[in-house]
Amino acid sequence: VQIYVDDIIFGATNEKICQEFSKLMEDEFEMRMMGELKFFLRLQIVQSDEGIKIHQMKYTKELLKNYKMKDAKPMKTPMHPSSTLSLDEDSPYVDSIMYLGMVDSLLYLTSSRPDIMFSVCVCARFQVRPKEVHLQAVKHILRYLKRTTNLEISKGKMGKKKH
Repeated sequence: VQIYVDDIIFGATNEKICQEFSKLMEDEFEMRMMGELKFFLRLQIVQSDEGIKIHQMKYTKELLKNYKMKDAKPMKTPMHPSSTLSLDEDSPYVDSIMYLGMVDSLLYLTSSRPDIMFSVCVCARFQVRPKEVHLQAVKHILRYLKRTTNLEISKGKMGKKKH
């Protein structure tokens, strides 16, 4: 069961348990069933006989468009391997509101993209007084997302092993 403000999602491996839980909730609260989950908090969910896939492709494309990185050169990694960021960078300051928005957007994306978690968290440390070098690191992450927009988390159906 996942609850967020006035939205609730639930599921189970047993259909009867889902139906019982739904009945309990409907008896206690004013609610309506919306059917199979397809979107939740900007997560896209695809359910099939093969399993479940979760991704944020639409949100990723929106980020690239919003931050004018749609046509940027794609990168192979979320952060340059030899990159080390610090507070004492000899670089001009940048707009902290814009930087905060970019980092917050990327933090939201980490729910389906663990591959960017470390890089985004490194950049998040500089939200108070970001400098140009920090902004370039965030843009590097966005350029990596340009290359990897279609990544997803997937879980296949669990079946009996055949020997």
